Amino acid sequence: MIFFMSKFFSFVLCAFLMALASISQGAEIFGGYSNGCIRGASELTPGPLFQVQHWGPQRDFGHPVLIDYINDLAKRASQHKLPPLLIGDLSKPYGGPFGGGSAHGSHNIGLDADISFDFASPGKSAYELTHPKDVYIVDPKGNPTGNFTNARATLIYLAANDSRVQRIFVAPGIKRALCRMYERDGYSTAWLHKIRPWYGHRGHMHVRLFCPKDSPYCKAQAEAPEGDGCGAELDSWFLPPKPVKPGTKPKPKPSKVLPEQCAAVLRGQ
Repeated sequence: MIFFMSKFFSFVLCAFLMALASISQGAEIFGGYSNGCIRGASELTPGPLFQVQHWGPQRDFGHPVLIDYINDLAKRASQHKLPPLLIGDLSKPYGGPFGGGSAHGSHNIGLDADISFDFASPGKSAYELTHPKDVYIVDPKGNPTGNFTNARATLIYLAANDSRVQRIFVAPGIKRALCRMYERDGYSTAWLHKIRPWYGHRGHMHVRLFCPKDSPYCKAQAEAPEGDGCGAELDSWFLPPKPVKPGTKPKPKPSKVLPEQCAAVLRGQ
């Protein structure tokens, strides 16, 4: 009996320690998409179904949920006969702002990923991956270019149809082209609810995932407005800007203060 109890308690202790180790190795998010950090991010490893672009140093890290999402998307894209994907910026190893004059205002917590509208077919060379170029599917006025193909529309559809996705940013012209395409062909536009217009996204889509349930300090973004967003909301992006009164000074943006936990996280602690 004593031997049995000893073995039992050893088993319980071992299971407890394994669970504790698992918890300690889990990713933790502090703050929001544009003002936060992440501990325990994973590096995205390229494979046969996608390659990773390098727009800057060490921008290919993300929460394990994001890494799984990208691998799953690449598999589903392959099943739909799409070429291998090109993945752009994720986050830095500990998150936080990119700095160095980067145009990114988010990508702070390992839940954002840029997915190129170019494909890795033929495969890109090491030089091409470190000197990436955009493939624009709409022009500066928002009109579809010759690169706006069914394959790229399918990629956006597949990217959005995942319960982990909170929203996807694309150029306003891309959203308009998708609305027209699906309305013209009589398909449901409900999935376009997640597709949000945002300037600067003509050559890639910016996928954003929901905060994981095991990250209580992750600051969630408000839900997107109801509906497919194909009506007046979308039209407003193509209206001329409102005139500014002479002498009006732009309001200064409030300075961001990272969550207190990020001081240690960004030091690798």
